[in-house]
Amino acid sequence: MKKFKSLMLAALASAALAAPSFADGHSLSMGGEVVIGMKYTSSTPDGGDTTNVQDTYIGDVNAKLTSKVSDSASYAFEFLKDDEGAGKVSFEMTGTATSGDNSIKAFADLSDITGTTGYGDVYIQGGNKTTTVKVGKFGGSENYAGGLGYFRAGVDGIGVGNIEHILIDPFEGVEIDINAGDIQLEVAVPWLNAAAGSGYALVDSAGTSVATNVTGIRPNIKAAMGSVNVSATFYTLSFNAQNSGVDTQDKSDTAYQLVGSVGAGDATVGLGYSSKTTKNGDTELTPSTLNGYVTVALGGGQNVGASFEVLGDGTEKDEATATRFSASYGMPFFVEAVTLKLGAGTTTQSSDDKTKAGSASGFEAEW
Repeated sequence: MKKFKSLMLAALASAALAAPSFADGHSLSMGGEVVIGMKYTSSTPDGGDTTNVQDTYIGDVNAKLTSKVSDSASYAFEFLKDDEGAGKVSFEMTGTATSGDNSIKAFADLSDITGTTGYGDVYIQGGNKTTTVKVGKFGGSENYAGGLGYFRAGVDGIGVGNIEHILIDPFEGVEIDINAGDIQLEVAVPWLNAAAGSGYALVDSAGTSVATNVTGIRPNIKAAMGSVNVSATFYTLSFNAQNSGVDTQDKSDTAYQLVGSVGAGDATVGLGYSSKTTKNGDTELTPSTLNGYVTVALGGGQNVGASFEVLGDGTEKDEATATRFSASYGMPFFVEAVTLKLGAGTTTQSSDDKTKAGSASGFEAEW
């Protein structure tokens, strides 16, 4: 690891010496996005008053300036400001090396360099045509598909969440990917040091959070069979107090997800199911999501779709269940580079506990 760090820094340094100015050897590019939207929502808790809200909002405003200083080294500055929240500036650097069919890559993202600098993804990755091994801090693959879903309604304050993200977050450890043509296998093994007070930390018999070692496994398999695509993901975590003399409360975390789609001409139909079970002491939650969708490409950059979701909050008593429907339409906005997304949706949420029941609807336009 130290040897490759030296290789990466040397590549950046030598490239900087060889190309001391942007006009002399640097390949500079810029990309980004600006998102503007307008929406109207109506939410009614069971037995309560209806709240109607209209809003013109600024969504993601991101820009990334990338410079390739040599064939084996590049860096980038990225400004990110998401959904009217606080913005940040990040610095990324990448170094690569190849030998025949084998390659290696080192990547580091220093997050929020103008504020409290932390780490985004930081990893070293080696691989060839069939196998890739990655070690460090990075995100997992996302496999959930919900169709277009440009707008999905939720009851204010009590809406049931969607558990489409079957991820170990944060993830630090090792991942092995195997590409076998129509079948791809990914196996991730977390190797975490969870500080006291963090989400994965155990709690002792007195209710005090303690430092915890976390490991487990997260396999994912994808298969493509003509127009049919299937993905299955599962994970389970194991928690152990770093102080072996501490008596801790029960804690577990497991999840699975199965999603699939089939294409028929310009149409795609998909179906999925996700479930997660967590236990912290005497509290156990098993939220779930059943979803389906259909999308149709109309030509000329236009598409239309409809989707449904049945969401359960997974509480042992008085579980809340939300049923959501949405319809979406997308089209170029004067030029193909900009898409106008139109969506409308409704939600009905039920529970024996009336404080967890209600309904919502709305529509949204986003550029």
